[in-house]
Amino acid sequence: MRFRPIFASLIVAAVVAMSGLAQAQESAKIRFGVLPVLQALPLFVAQDKGIFTKHGVNVELIPFNTAAEKDIALTTGSIDGYFGDLLTAIVLKANGRDVMSVATNYDTRKDRRMFAVLGKPGGKYKSAADLVDVPVAVSSNSVIDYVTSQLLTSKGVPEDKVASIEAKNIGLRMQLLLSGQVEAATLPEPLVTAALAKGAVLLADDSGLGESQTVLVFSGPFMKKNGKEVKAFLAAQNEANNLVSADPDSIRGVMVEHVRLPEPLKATYPVPHFPKLFAPDKEAVQAIVKWLHKRGVITTALTYEQVVDAGYLP
Repeated sequence: MRFRPIFASLIVAAVVAMSGLAQAQESAKIRFGVLPVLQALPLFVAQDKGIFTKHGVNVELIPFNTAAEKDIALTTGSIDGYFGDLLTAIVLKANGRDVMSVATNYDTRKDRRMFAVLGKPGGKYKSAADLVDVPVAVSSNSVIDYVTSQLLTSKGVPEDKVASIEAKNIGLRMQLLLSGQVEAATLPEPLVTAALAKGAVLLADDSGLGESQTVLVFSGPFMKKNGKEVKAFLAAQNEANNLVSADPDSIRGVMVEHVRLPEPLKATYPVPHFPKLFAPDKEAVQAIVKWLHKRGVITTALTYEQVVDAGYLP
């Protein structure tokens, strides 16, 4: 009679399965806001490759078309965290929102850029140093505005001679540049590569600047209540970063599906490399706070500890 040990084994298996199910049900779901941009690629990889599930964390990626929509969703509690630029996270914090940056997911190093100042096709300007009192099309008081200011001043343009013209919509900004309606504009990748292919002139980019950090942000109340889930989320994200960097060819399909790429670049645009997660740079945080405070965007001179909580990093 062998049915008894078999029956007992089935009971044990059922108990284990039910225990795992109960544990999963007890874990809080993380509703995480994303944009269809290159810097968010590891988030899509962690979702599509089952890495979040592997780390025992229940994550729902909530797509947004604009950063403004995403910021509003976090402040109203519609999402628990989001991916975005460090500058915006600082502005939210200064405006009294209980949010914390827990990790840097992507930054600019010598071998990669995130933003570039471009001159119009056939224009007379050949370097960012030439843009003294020349309006550059940007989205005001944004990370693009900040990076533009940093790039121009680093090339010798006096701070009071950095000029800009408002063009919030990125697609419109690119068209204004390519049609010659503005002398210069700052764009993100992959639009930089697309614009260069259409005759735009590279005046400066942020590779090696270390200012363009994109971060993972959570609401303070969610972090305090669900610290275990936040740690598991970051561990999964770290694994996804490693996978993208180790085997980029296997990730192209995920990139093409989730990231907004110009059609001509879908087959050729290089899959970017991502670093191991690390705490946002203290000097970068302080520089952004100083810039925002000087422009009157924020009135509170935040400290690093008020902006960053690196205690959840793997």
